[in-house]
Amino acid sequence: MTNSLRNRITILCVGLVLLTTMVSLFGFWWSTSKFQEEKVNQDISVAQSVYKQYLKSKESLLLTAAKVLTSDFGFKQAVATRDAATISSVLFNHSQRIDAELMLLIDLSGKLISANTNEDVFAHNLQPLMKKLLSAPEESKFVVLNNALYQVILLPVRAPRTVAYSLVGFKIDDDVANELKSLTGMDVSFIGSADDVVISSLVNRPEPFEPVSYFSTATTSRFLGEYPVYRNLDIELPSLLTHPIIILLSADLTQSYNDFEKLLFTLTILAILTIFVGVITSGLFASNLTTPLSQLAIIAKQFAQGNYRFEFSDKKQSTEIATLVAAFDSMGNDINEREQQISFQARHDSLTGFYNRSAMLEILDNELDKLVEYTLVAIDIKGLRHINDKLGPRVGDDCLKAVACRISEFSDELGGFHARIGGDEFLTVFPTAAARDQKSGIVGLMAQLQACYTIQKLKINLHFSAGIVQYPMQGMASDDLMRRVLIAVESATNAQESIHYYKSGEEEAHLERLIMLDELKQAITENDGQLFMTYQPKLHMKTQKIDKVESLIRWQRKDGSWVNPELFIDLAEQSGLIVELTAWVVNTVVAQVADWQSKGLEIQAAINVSAQDIAFSGFHSALVRTLKKYKVDPRLITIELTERDMIENEEKGIKALENLKAIGVKISLDDYGVGQTSLGRLKMLPIDELKLDKCFILKLDESMEDQFIVQSSITLGHQLGFSVVAEGVETLSSLELLKGMQCDHAQGYYLSRPLKADLLEVWLHEYYKKH
Repeated sequence: MTNSLRNRITILCVGLVLLTTMVSLFGFWWSTSKFQEEKVNQDISVAQSVYKQYLKSKESLLLTAAKVLTSDFGFKQAVATRDAATISSVLFNHSQRIDAELMLLIDLSGKLISANTNEDVFAHNLQPLMKKLLSAPEESKFVVLNNALYQVILLPVRAPRTVAYSLVGFKIDDDVANELKSLTGMDVSFIGSADDVVISSLVNRPEPFEPVSYFSTATTSRFLGEYPVYRNLDIELPSLLTHPIIILLSADLTQSYNDFEKLLFTLTILAILTIFVGVITSGLFASNLTTPLSQLAIIAKQFAQGNYRFEFSDKKQSTEIATLVAAFDSMGNDINEREQQISFQARHDSLTGFYNRSAMLEILDNELDKLVEYTLVAIDIKGLRHINDKLGPRVGDDCLKAVACRISEFSDELGGFHARIGGDEFLTVFPTAAARDQKSGIVGLMAQLQACYTIQKLKINLHFSAGIVQYPMQGMASDDLMRRVLIAVESATNAQESIHYYKSGEEEAHLERLIMLDELKQAITENDGQLFMTYQPKLHMKTQKIDKVESLIRWQRKDGSWVNPELFIDLAEQSGLIVELTAWVVNTVVAQVADWQSKGLEIQAAINVSAQDIAFSGFHSALVRTLKKYKVDPRLITIELTERDMIENEEKGIKALENLKAIGVKISLDDYGVGQTSLGRLKMLPIDELKLDKCFILKLDESMEDQFIVQSSITLGHQLGFSVVAEGVETLSSLELLKGMQCDHAQGYYLSRPLKADLLEVWLHEYYKKH
């Protein structure tokens, strides 16, 4: 019975070895075939890159040679005067210098003027070829001329207008194909089927020779059957549509076949030796391994099913088997622990232990009872980034843990669940009725969160914004609920609210804002006329001249609708697009000031910028580059900021403004009088101009209080060395009052509404005719 079992094991082992060997042989054959195929593909890819680089270098040489030729003053003069001898000499010498086989001079009608070779071999009228080459200037094309293939480029000869065209080209012949073959290791063929042109590196060509057919059908007899000799890749070259040219790369596979067969033969010998050794050794170990290995196989199956607890019944086991059993036991415990850890980490946030966003989406779909009302609260911690910057990330992490703890204390007792859905955002979900009855609902949650925190012995007050969505009234699908609660918390943050309840239509409004933002990006990038600048004139009260304007941006969408500037500028600030928008405005306004200068109009233009622009490190250098580009004096540009922008970025803003003043740019404080700028701060600001807010000017002639405020502001501004501008002048009486108060400049609809640049020039002409 034992011998019978040993024989069975021996037969089994031999069979397994044989099966393994066959599988290995098959695996080797398959993997080697794949490897060889990938290697050939890689070789073809490399060859393709080499040929492209080779032809690109030829194109670069052609372009350089053509530019040198067409830029030569003597040559241009000879072309202009039709000095045939000089033209012919220059073409010949230049072609010899760069080894160009083709160098033609063609007049504007397409007739051949001169050539570096025999002119009679070329078509009398090259107008069709010239038109096709001109469709892609400074790009080479492959053309067939007089039954020969050339890589050519066409450039105009200007003196200063175009008087002729120079056609420069390299001949593509068998030498070029052989050179490419030496670089790539593959046969290279140039084929122009429409002109019966064939150029190839193949040495022994059959007659007649048709490359595509030859390289596609050639086969070789191998050990395992007939196989193709070549792997081919045909690539269309830049050429004329009616006369296409392709290049055919052909990789010879013969050596790959030889190497594969040698390796296969070696592996077969090794497989036979392995089977022989397996027959001998399997009988020796069969009796000792049968029982313990069977038990270990059962244990391994249990591991595969997730059962990591087992008992080994064979007490008389060898040292090796005992070690293996102990290893199995240790491995089972380790795998079990890792599986539990991985499963937890896949669904939970590592810092707080809350569910992550993907796990919360799954829970919202599976755990919410459709018959029960739930409240979803998205909570955003305001200013956490500043805590990280000033107190360090460890304090920031401890703040997140503390907030998570308070959310758990509130929600866990209600049977709720919670997740961390962003860096400083949490989501908690709990039954609405239970929260209202036991803990005063949302108000109780916010009160609990806003109580003072003690973090690493520091007293820290955190502020929160909360967005609220009700289930199932405001959505049932997890994606809809998550999207809407995030829209609600974003609305709370933007509106500086503590709590914001989601309302129907906000999702559509949010989508509309995203669409508008995308269109704004496109309008800035494409500069297709949707965005344009208008300019409102400012009257110098003493000279009665218009020497300043305020630049105001306008946006008319492609559908013809107008977008309020406050709306899209606020949208740009929220999305971070304001820097790109301001860059577009600066470029447009400076270019317009330069245009006015060229027309004899010296007008100072004011540009409104935001806090983000001042904080942007590249704003100053970009403005300097733009001024230099259009050769505009910096004193003709005024930067306008509001009091809010100055207060939010005071330290950085003052430094940035001082740098702008250093290059000559003027600084204006806009909307003065309605902000929070104290007199003490006012004297510290590096500004040149105060701009009184229009709320004091609109009814200046009707309000004594406004007159007192404006008069005192003008007097204060002058005493501090500032000029003063009043905006919002709508009546003549208001204008006369400002003049009596010695205001420096006035602007408003009484003078003119904001106008496009061309209309402003017409308005100025009419204004100076009247005055």
